Amino acid sequence: MKHRTLLLLLLATILPSMGAELNPDVQKRAKQRIESLLGNRRGASSAPENVANPFVLPQTAPTNPVEQSPTGDLPLKGDILTRLGASLKVSGYIQTKGVPHLTINRQTYRENDLIPVREGGGSVTFLLLKKITEADFILELDGVELLQKHTVK
Repeated sequence: MKHRTLLLLLLATILPSMGAELNPDVQKRAKQRIESLLGNRRGASSAPENVANPFVLPQTAPTNPVEQSPTGDLPLKGDILTRLGASLKVSGYIQTKGVPHLTINRQTYRENDLIPVREGGGSVTFLLLKKITEADFILELDGVELLQKHTVK
């Protein structure tokens, strides 16, 4: 496309000097094409003043957010922890060099490890495996603790 435009421009400048005339239709299309390519350089169309940044998400939050009470429809952290703790499948308990480990959801964890738990909406919540003993373990979520029993040895 660029080569054809350059060829038309070259013909438009050379042929009149040689005494030959270009077809008026070709000459008109060549001038329109030249104006469309060079129009921005001559200031024919200016850039928009407020261009949206494509790397920033638009703000969708309301300007006056409504305060929600802690006793609203949101479930309490203890209820969430109980529900997520019940979804864990503990299948093994071992001690390596005196450090207890639990196999949860086919992955081995030790104390102070984070256990990823996928919720129904696709979000992931991380539970802290706070303490492991031979009979039970303690999970923590945002300062709330839950004692769970495991029956594997």
